[in-house]
Amino acid sequence: MRKVFFSLIIMLLGVVPAFAGATSPGQSAPEFSLKSMDGKQVALSDFKGKVVVIGMFHICVPCMNQAMEFNKVRKQFNEDQVVILGINTNGDSREAVAEYLSKFPEKVQFPYLIDPVKVVYQSYLQREMPTVLIIDQKGILNARASAVSANQLVPYIKKML
Repeated sequence: MRKVFFSLIIMLLGVVPAFAGATSPGQSAPEFSLKSMDGKQVALSDFKGKVVVIGMFHICVPCMNQAMEFNKVRKQFNEDQVVILGINTNGDSREAVAEYLSKFPEKVQFPYLIDPVKVVYQSYLQREMPTVLIIDQKGILNARASAVSANQLVPYIKKML
């Protein structure tokens, strides 16, 4: 509980612990282009003008829990305003990710991307599992935090719209 509260405070203030070379709030979000689990090519630049919420995930229970929180967030916003992306940043195979996703309590309601060579992991220097990124309509990283509940994300995103 204390970690969640601390993460919320960090996110609301736009302050995160500095990791040498990590993209920080206020900086342009590094571009990427990855394939989704259904084979579509998806680029960050496709979503200019929208708030983009990204979950940098591995195959782990905390990442699954964050994905389920993202499902709750997805229900609160129109896709014309807010885009949610899950990205497997561990370089896992499509087959391993598909098996992992099949064990979720419900199907993810957002594109789930595969990063086989860890481009996003390296561009954003992921340190926590999961890592949540929020990018504003201009492509600027607005917030970076570890696991965040839907109850925390929804009001934060509403302020950005």
